[in-house]
Amino acid sequence: MLRLLTFLLLSVCAVASVAEQVIQVYRAEALVTSQSQAERNNATRVSLGEVIWRVTGDSAALEHPSVRGALNQAQRYLYEYSYASTDEQLEVKGAPVRAIKLILKFSPQAIEKLLREARLPLWPANRPKLLVWQIMTDDAGTTHRVLADDARKALYDQAALRGLPLLLPMHDFEDNIALGSDSLWNMDEASIRAASERYKPDAILVGRYRQAADGLWRANWQLLHSSANQSFDTQAAETPSLFVQAINTTADYFARLYAITPSEGGSGAIVIRVGDVRDFATYKKVQRYLEGLGMVSRVELIMAQQDRLLLRLHAEGDLPLLLSTLELGKKLFPVVSESIPVQPVEAYRPPASSAGPDSGIADGSGSSEPGSFSQARGSLANPLVYRWQD
Repeated sequence: MLRLLTFLLLSVCAVASVAEQVIQVYRAEALVTSQSQAERNNATRVSLGEVIWRVTGDSAALEHPSVRGALNQAQRYLYEYSYASTDEQLEVKGAPVRAIKLILKFSPQAIEKLLREARLPLWPANRPKLLVWQIMTDDAGTTHRVLADDARKALYDQAALRGLPLLLPMHDFEDNIALGSDSLWNMDEASIRAASERYKPDAILVGRYRQAADGLWRANWQLLHSSANQSFDTQAAETPSLFVQAINTTADYFARLYAITPSEGGSGAIVIRVGDVRDFATYKKVQRYLEGLGMVSRVELIMAQQDRLLLRLHAEGDLPLLLSTLELGKKLFPVVSESIPVQPVEAYRPPASSAGPDSGIADGSGSSEPGSFSQARGSLANPLVYRWQD
């Protein structure tokens, strides 16, 4: 009995020890040799470029004339900096010098204003939590599931640079039972998804790699996500580069999926009905959550009835982007059960004289029956239906 309790306690502690990598999108670090203004200015310029790449999800943004101008005045976007000691070293004129860590915090408002005026993508700070499974086969045919230190560092550093919260499996007894090495090497999706449940990721990246006869390392990758599965390959002379490339490909995909690109047409309106809003405090939570979404500029209350709200969201981006964003946030869940009655909202309909058979106005339904035309999803007559879960 004591052994069982000890095993359970260790299991609980092991799960508790799995920490998601904390990503601060507008924060950067740089190693410098002194606290001189010249060295700080140079580090600020380089770090602002990294932050803009992280926020846009697109390295090409650094070539935009507005961004190049901002990089030359990087101090204008910096609101706080500090120094910290470190055990790392830098080489100066062939001699090792103790490095100092420069911690830089940039203004989210200033950077967002820059990107909006330049009409560059803006990838909100709420990013998919990525779980990475990997397996390597050596020349003897032995498989290895635990990353070497240099590859692990490259993986974490690149994920931090691109703004992806990272998780690595513990490869403990539970993992090894749930996902055997053969299943991992064969990229058995069902087994991988089942073994990943304990980590609650938003996406799963699976890689297998080995060294080819020409000396290059080659890897096959599978990205599992609710939007779609993606397959790609990488190759490099050293294994850390395999993981850098894989993170870049994954981050590029998520940036295309979640980033908002400001349009000249301004914000569009999407109507959403939210249930399970039982008191005013919950209403304020819903309001703050929706207003905090990067793509939502304003939330307008249309109607409150019992425990339901009808809201109009003034948003940049299309409906699929909003749906993906809400899925990632895990606060609003779509109502799909037919047992929950959803009453349509009465919408304005034009008089028969202005939209009759001879008016030349098509209703898009293919039917001439009065009132039979379809309403766009997310409109007042056909709102999105969600329930709030705190």
